[in-house]
Amino acid sequence: MFQIAGCSLWLSLLLLALVRGGNSELFHHRLTIFVEAGRMECYHQPVAATEIIILEYQVIYGGQGEAHINFNLMDPHRKLLASDHKQQSNKYRMDANETGIYKLCFDNTISTFNQKIVVFNLEIAAANHEELERQALIKEMTTDYHFDRTYTHMHDYITKIEVNIMRARQTQDYIRTLEARDRKLAESSFTMVNSWSCAQFIAMIIVGMLQVFMLRSIFNTDGRFYKLWKKF
Repeated sequence: MFQIAGCSLWLSLLLLALVRGGNSELFHHRLTIFVEAGRMECYHQPVAATEIIILEYQVIYGGQGEAHINFNLMDPHRKLLASDHKQQSNKYRMDANETGIYKLCFDNTISTFNQKIVVFNLEIAAANHEELERQALIKEMTTDYHFDRTYTHMHDYITKIEVNIMRARQTQDYIRTLEARDRKLAESSFTMVNSWSCAQFIAMIIVGMLQVFMLRSIFNTDGRFYKLWKKF
């Protein structure tokens, strides 16, 4: 039964590699996660051999402490490929040596009370796929110089448009990151203000009841506290 399950896993990974091999689009995933104090958040990503892993992360909120976290990236055999200790941000780009499930973990066990907000961007790309495809297409069309020149001109314009779109997307992601940090800070301030307001309100009620009790004991000549106040 375990052999059948293992074969199914490898067949799925092989199918993933074949599908990605014919697809020029990048796998792009961006997440904003909350890592509680004393906990570790892990994510698993299937990657085929020769593909490129591009990973970038940043701690945008560290609670009342420092904005840093531990990070580990492991291969399918759970061998460490990258490891950070108390880092606020970092970026990795590496080639996958084998097909399998890669694991990335954000470790906040270094904090006892502070929650961390982490934004990470994961991309999986086929090695030199776009460049090889472009060179093959240009090679096929070398018999027609005019078409080759037109294609190159169009490709330059498309590349510029793609760069501008990527810049706009990065700006939007940065704005969303700032918005998440500001929202977390506002919620934390709101909770703290409410807690202090409740504590002060309860203290005012206790002090008021104590003052009434003391005034009544001063004017009540038959009470026990009147004799105590009379000694002073």
